[in-house]
Amino acid sequence: MGRRFKGLDQPRDSYDAIVIGAGIGGLICANLLARDGLRVLLIEQHYMVGGYCSTFRRKGFTFDAATHFYPLLGNPATITGGLLRELGVETDWVKMDPVDHFHFPDRSSFRVPADFESYLAKLKTDFPSEANNLDRFFALARQLYLLGLLFYFREQDTDRLDPYRRLTVRQVLDDYFQNEKLKLLLVGDCGHWGAPPSRTSFVFDSMLRLSYFVGNYYPRGGSQAFTDELARRFEQSGGHILMRTLARRIIVNDGKVRGVEIEFGKPDARRLAQVRAEVVVSNGDLLFTLEQLIGPKHIPSDQLAAMRKLRLTAPCFLTYLGLRDVSTEALREIEGYHWDSWDSENVATNAFKIFVPTLFDCSIAPPDGHIIIVQKLTDVDYDSVSDWRAHKTLVENYIMTKLAQVLPGIAEKIVFKASASALTSHRYTLNHHGAMLGWEMSPDQLGALRPDIAGDVKNLYFVGLWTQPGGGVTPVIVSAMRAARLITQSGVCRESDESAAVFRQQSPDSAGLKTAI
Repeated sequence: MGRRFKGLDQPRDSYDAIVIGAGIGGLICANLLARDGLRVLLIEQHYMVGGYCSTFRRKGFTFDAATHFYPLLGNPATITGGLLRELGVETDWVKMDPVDHFHFPDRSSFRVPADFESYLAKLKTDFPSEANNLDRFFALARQLYLLGLLFYFREQDTDRLDPYRRLTVRQVLDDYFQNEKLKLLLVGDCGHWGAPPSRTSFVFDSMLRLSYFVGNYYPRGGSQAFTDELARRFEQSGGHILMRTLARRIIVNDGKVRGVEIEFGKPDARRLAQVRAEVVVSNGDLLFTLEQLIGPKHIPSDQLAAMRKLRLTAPCFLTYLGLRDVSTEALREIEGYHWDSWDSENVATNAFKIFVPTLFDCSIAPPDGHIIIVQKLTDVDYDSVSDWRAHKTLVENYIMTKLAQVLPGIAEKIVFKASASALTSHRYTLNHHGAMLGWEMSPDQLGALRPDIAGDVKNLYFVGLWTQPGGGVTPVIVSAMRAARLITQSGVCRESDESAAVFRQQSPDSAGLKTAI
């Protein structure tokens, strides 16, 4: 599968900005900085861009590695969809309708249409005794959707949000509804938050819940088509991309970043180099960035201790199946969230999701093929797992047993099968413990209680799911927009002579800048 951008073999000695990590946050931020005239180097440790928004190809099937739906991005009237149009991104977006499908323990199911009024009418038909409560609930959700967008995405705070900041999804559902099935239906997709509803902000959830009806999309060609397009646009704006490159150290002097020490090159000829920069943006794991790349001596100890106490989202276990000779209608019937329990707090034990991307783009599989990707949160103590192979086998067997129940005979239709655990997610993204969305989006971990985009070290910035406003494709893009704006407003356009001099003092000789490993 050929990529749409060139990439570098050798970086320059200096740039205005270096972006570490080519996930969505890094790609968007790099694009914005390059568009504003900065010389930008984007480095990525993997051989593909995208992070969780990437793909891999096996036996003619193209699998989304993790992320599989993209709210708002295909709608140019939205903040993020409008940004992509400004950047000239030419991804072809397929609108998803229905936007969700829930399967309940009593074997009933509910499809969520893409039109909100149709969705609400359908809810009232199925739950007539809760009709008034549904009106009240969605009136509140709509109000908080707008207030949340202003606060989290546009940085416009209001005291009208104060009564709701601490509310969780669980609290609001229990306050508004009596019917347990309706409560599960309204929170049946809580798996996408990587946490149970008792630890998920109702304001943040309302923003995503209603964004589905503004447009939920799948990128034609798979996630890689989108992220490769972002990389292509970045290069067209003059940016440089260096793949298979590890950040080894962010160089700090006098409380200010001065550049990045990188390890790059072919597998049999790895080299070290120090590249100067006035600004460094990390789209990587925040703990790794601060503890390993910056170093504890540059970070207040109480800040690191507080960050260590933040709760992680659960890792997402994925099983990828390439199928042949399976009915499209049969797959349409089983796709969506499947629940074995009426208690949504059991999202990491009694629920899984079947996603069938070939229902939206048949070109990513052979002519007679289909793709199933099963996603399941895992309540796993990462540090205590001693046998990851056994863990993977256990969860995969659970998934295959469940699939055989909803689609009998599926085992005979499998052309390709693979699975990814928390360890796999960490290996390819370096995200701490393979966390799905960084820290939980709980009320006590959002807003000012979540790590800021601007670091304590001058000209160090963070983008992605570990920082404000939070996890998810849209919040990550917003973090990149905010970081780029802070950088351009700071007046950093070209490296200063002082920075170059400090850099040379830290480099013993030119030979030391590029050292064979």
